[in-house]
Amino acid sequence: MTTAELIASFLGAIITLMVLSYLFADNPLFRLAIHIFIGSASGYAGAIAWHNVLKPGLVDPLFAAGLRGIAQPSALATVVLPWILVLVLLLKLSPRTARYGTLSMALLVGVGAAVVVGGAVSGTLVPQTLASMESLSPASVAPQTGETGLERMINVSLVLLGTITTLLYFRFGQRQSLTGEGETPLAVISGVTIPGPAGLVRAVGKAFIAVTFGVMYAGALSAALVVLVERLQFLRDTLSNLFGALG
Repeated sequence: MTTAELIASFLGAIITLMVLSYLFADNPLFRLAIHIFIGSASGYAGAIAWHNVLKPGLVDPLFAAGLRGIAQPSALATVVLPWILVLVLLLKLSPRTARYGTLSMALLVGVGAAVVVGGAVSGTLVPQTLASMESLSPASVAPQTGETGLERMINVSLVLLGTITTLLYFRFGQRQSLTGEGETPLAVISGVTIPGPAGLVRAVGKAFIAVTFGVMYAGALSAALVVLVERLQFLRDTLSNLFGALG
């Protein structure tokens, strides 16, 4: 290991210990490490934004078009309009002119919301719908796992039951009768009233939601433990390399 790598590992170990000191109590060392992390992340994000977004999207087209090229109609959408939107967005920096930057901000929020909604529909809603529409025939083959028979029937039934009961859970609420007393409503889907044990459906849907949140929490906890173990191994390796260099 070179001297530069040894120094970098030593500094990384120091910052790791500063972060882990939060296990005992909130202290200035932990806050200093968080400030260093946020500052480094902000600088890195700014550099990425400049090299991957601003420079190729604003600066390079401007220099490539030149003064004569800017006046061309073809440069209106690729050069002039992006610069106008950026300059208008900069007006949000001042409270007096912030309202004039609403157009650019609305465009950013609208495009971002469209991307999020499109990703949710194509990545979650459509696959979940298709998974709920799988055939219950034991002879059918699962597209991903290749399972058939009873195991496939159970898995498809669980997916179908979880999807339906979870959706029905959000269709229940407490209605007020004419006498002012609460009454248990029926599930209403597309204007069609479906009678049945509303409380049981609600409980099953709540159980599936609880299991989902539990799995998500377990995944986050296991990921955190993996990171902690990796940091402890890093500290051990750094101390070994440091003692080896001093020895």
